[in-house]
Amino acid sequence: MIENKKIRTILIVTSIVLLWSYFAGLPIDVTRDAGKYATIAKEMFQNKEYINLTVHGDAYDQKPPMLFWMATLGFSIGGISNFWFKFPVLLLVFAGFYWAFQLGKSLYNKRVGYLTATFLAFSVMYMLYSMDIHTDTLLQAFITFALWQLFEFIKTKKNKHWILGFTGIGLAMLSKGPIGAAIPAFAVIGHILLKRDFKFLFDYRWFLGIILAFIIVSPAFIGLMNQFGWEGIWFFFWENNVGRITGTYVQAFNDPIYFIHNLAYLFLPWALLFFISVFFEFKSLFKTRFKANEYFTFSGIWIFFVIISLSKNQAPNYIFGIVPLIAVLTAKWVDIALDSKKKLKIFKPTQNFVFVVLWLMIFTLNLYLFPSLSPITWVVVITGLLTSIYIIYKFKEPFSQLVAPSLITFACLSLVLNTHAFPFIFSHQAPPKAARHFTETASKENNLYNYRYGQYELFFYSEPQATLLKTTTDLKNAVEKPGSWIFTNPDGKFSFDSLRIQPDTIIEYQHLYLNWGGRFINPNTRDKVLQPLYLIKLPN
Repeated sequence: MIENKKIRTILIVTSIVLLWSYFAGLPIDVTRDAGKYATIAKEMFQNKEYINLTVHGDAYDQKPPMLFWMATLGFSIGGISNFWFKFPVLLLVFAGFYWAFQLGKSLYNKRVGYLTATFLAFSVMYMLYSMDIHTDTLLQAFITFALWQLFEFIKTKKNKHWILGFTGIGLAMLSKGPIGAAIPAFAVIGHILLKRDFKFLFDYRWFLGIILAFIIVSPAFIGLMNQFGWEGIWFFFWENNVGRITGTYVQAFNDPIYFIHNLAYLFLPWALLFFISVFFEFKSLFKTRFKANEYFTFSGIWIFFVIISLSKNQAPNYIFGIVPLIAVLTAKWVDIALDSKKKLKIFKPTQNFVFVVLWLMIFTLNLYLFPSLSPITWVVVITGLLTSIYIIYKFKEPFSQLVAPSLITFACLSLVLNTHAFPFIFSHQAPPKAARHFTETASKENNLYNYRYGQYELFFYSEPQATLLKTTTDLKNAVEKPGSWIFTNPDGKFSFDSLRIQPDTIIEYQHLYLNWGGRFINPNTRDKVLQPLYLIKLPN
């Protein structure tokens, strides 16, 4: 795809910088959902219980076990840590890039495949969710594998592809439930219906594939049945999915354009190219009266996109499962633009605008929002800027003009975020500090308790693991034990003070709740959003 040796060498170096940035995100502390998942994996690893999931000792039904199995594998190799929680998932993400290449190649051609994988690897969403692990991180990789194999099955009718395709669906369901089957189903059924290949829709292998997928996901069913009975199975298939869409399970909230403005930053630096590609795609479909070589991307993207856009519960990671198809669609039209001067005149200025915005963002981060960047990172950033400008003025090939500068720019942005900005932000998480202080200084007979802090990091980072206090009575019983340690918020400290027990030590931490991260980014309001949390040690 890249004939110029100088450009190829530059992009190899750029890929090394990007790889550096991905690995730099592994040691960063986990919080919120990732903290919960890490705690479940820790309990699985320590209890040797791989089917019946628990979190701080309570039965857990929210997510299937795949992420926790992978983290447990990491813990068994390198011990319990941020790195070994995230590293197996990162390897799966890298495998997903290869599967994305194969998907783009299968749907269109080899260059579309390369572009698809490149757009995913060099994107905010993949960089962010490889550092802040969600079940969607696994989900998208297995969905990508399933989509590739199922489209190969549609083209070739070979048995190995339907077996592998439904294996991918089963693994996707083991990652995040029925959504792992829904997206491939939308892509496959929509494609076959729009192709009017109705007979193939009733091929017996589709039904055998469903059975295969259910066999693969059966460990999740067994765990739910053991702990929750049939209500657990109902929750898996209905309440945890349809309940979120309708708003009956979680608090209702809907913004019809929520995923449009989230894609605008999550799919950087390719988001504007995607929006342009959508315009060209629909223009082409209407012009040809919806006659196309494939409808796989069309039905795979838009059915699910409409559903989550109308959903009463929305979160940025919900769109992750269709981002590989979004990348394919973008790659398809970028591939066309690279051979079309007319379209290149639209794509190139758009991407030049993104290029400028990203460099303004990089220097704003480094000079104003989060100064004190390390000298070696400054060297990489300045070299990246000069190299990008050199490519724009020196090389006139369409790829060098349209894609290469954005790759270099994103690699620099990713490095700055994962080696500097994110470590600084996450260093303002109080629970890891409190848990490590307890682990390092407490005596063996001491116990750590979590009272009224609603997240899970304390359980992951403490050893022995903290115990959850659910009521004021639990708090009273805990403080009556000599040498207890209590981690709590201001309300919890008020409850503790009302017991009129003299503590040995009180450590106050200034904590960042990440949902207030927007104000924290601004240096002028940073200190105002930090909230106190307390670690209280009672006398031995």
